[in-house]
Amino acid sequence: MGFLKQIFVTILVLAVAGAAYIKFDPSAGRSLLASDLPLPDPLRSAILWIAPEAGEPAPEIASGEGQRSGGRRRGGGATMVVSAPVTTGSTRTRMRSIGTGEAARSVVVHPDNTAGIIEEVVVQSADMVEEGTVLVRLERASEELAVDRARLALEAAEDKVARFERLQRANTLSAVEVTDVTRERDNARLDLRSAEIALGKRDIRAPISGRVGIIAVDRGDLVSTDTVIATVDDREHLKVIFYTPESFVQQLAIGTPVEAVSTARPDTVYEGEITAIDSRLDEASRTLRTEARIENGSDDLRPGMSFSVSLSLEGETFLSVDPISVVWERTGPIVWKIVDGKAQKASVRIVERTIDRVLVASDDLAAGDSVVVEGLQSVREGGAVESINDAPAPDGAAPAAPVPSASTAPKPGSDDRATAQGLVGIAQANAAEQPQAGGQASAGAAG
Repeated sequence: MGFLKQIFVTILVLAVAGAAYIKFDPSAGRSLLASDLPLPDPLRSAILWIAPEAGEPAPEIASGEGQRSGGRRRGGGATMVVSAPVTTGSTRTRMRSIGTGEAARSVVVHPDNTAGIIEEVVVQSADMVEEGTVLVRLERASEELAVDRARLALEAAEDKVARFERLQRANTLSAVEVTDVTRERDNARLDLRSAEIALGKRDIRAPISGRVGIIAVDRGDLVSTDTVIATVDDREHLKVIFYTPESFVQQLAIGTPVEAVSTARPDTVYEGEITAIDSRLDEASRTLRTEARIENGSDDLRPGMSFSVSLSLEGETFLSVDPISVVWERTGPIVWKIVDGKAQKASVRIVERTIDRVLVASDDLAAGDSVVVEGLQSVREGGAVESINDAPAPDGAAPAAPVPSASTAPKPGSDDRATAQGLVGIAQANAAEQPQAGGQASAGAAG
């Protein structure tokens, strides 16, 4: 008994829902009455009682074929669409990165294979020095003594050579003996040169021109080859080191102009160029070490400063279409290309998206082709289409409201309204072209 109640309640609910649906949508009742279903007369009477409009002709029949064809199709069955031409565009060519400044040349000064006690510190921190300027002098008494001894030995060797040469001319000595004393003299010269070099290393000199950093030693300090005396930086040019993402690596080249802005001086832009590019990417960050050189003639910048580096690269050129023309299918993205008034699918590969365009690569498209941007839901493969952009205005009819194309359309939110106005204008113009006989037939049907 309970099961029968459930069935009865279900049937009652379905009947009430169906009646409500027919009440609010008389076209459903009209379709039932016009169908071939064997409906009993009481049911037909109930439908007419619930929705009297169901017994009236459909509005499409009453208004005639002219209005029905004006919204989506023109005479001949061509689907009305909005099209836009395919153009070309370049990929993003502006790259920004954070870099660190370094001196164009920087040398940490150590004693050159010598050790000893500092006798004098000649320069001070931040002094500008030229290449070869003495920075620090070490005690040199032993080295000076060695030079004097080598000089005496050389003089003695030269006197001996002169004496042996006189004896040889008197045929008292052989040529072999003269050659031996000549070699002794040459060795004495080498010993003197070695002593002079050792004496010269007691003066620690600047290897390059530049600014002296903080002097890390003082008079009386004992230094060796591992002791840091000072750092000399050539700051006339700065080397900015930054890392380029792998997507921009192919466009990098030596000599490419760059612009660098220091975080300490954001109001000044320093121009330079790329001077070095690494041969491989960092595996962890997938970036490429790149070096650029900028001018620092005014000495406003310092090594170690951070910079915002930007550079313009030559991007690749691709086809450019309106974003709303791209349709996604199971095989990937496509666009509808108009060829001789027919719609054809053109497969595309999306390369880059911008605010109002999509860059694509395709073997089926070329610059200048027309693609559908509005009315995509009505387009079929090989179907006839007619672009509203190219449709002529009917004779004696007011021109249709302009329909914005994808390239000149306003921002999203106003596109649909503008396109709807254009379609309505075309529909009204098409309706004005219909024969008077159609209008009379429509009036008779309405009567």
